Amino acid sequence: SLPNRGGKSLGITGMSLLRAVRGARATWHGPADRALASRLLSTPALHPQVAAEPSQPATKRPATNFVNGLGEPLSKRHAGVSVLGCAIAMVAVGGCAQGIGQLFAALVVGMARNPSMKEDLFTYTLIGMGFLEFLAIVVILIAGLLLYSE
Repeated sequence: SLPNRGGKSLGITGMSLLRAVRGARATWHGPADRALASRLLSTPALHPQVAAEPSQPATKRPATNFVNGLGEPLSKRHAGVSVLGCAIAMVAVGGCAQGIGQLFAALVVGMARNPSMKEDLFTYTLIGMGFLEFLAIVVILIAGLLLYSE
């Protein structure tokens, strides 16, 4: 017999029953299936001390589309994949920062070459910086969407 977490041992029939329940749990979707499972596990046929009563013929249930309840997860969440997607998307924020640096470097070079165009160059620099900041904000929003998506 195999030990369980509580230190007590489960017999071979207990382990096979546990494995059957775990395997069947993946196919049960709704409350009707859970009710059926609880009735299945509480039948006298599973208890060797009680004699089995003659069973009635099984009625076939109609095939329905099962809808998950509000608290049930649709599938297992793979958090590592979403973190990787978020990290890859955040690389673009570094590109936006590099673009802003190059923008101001070009402003300094342009003002050194032609000081009389200082106001116009600064206006164009601020317009370019606004576009880069908008891109950075969009990238951060998409990264957050990737991080918290299923």
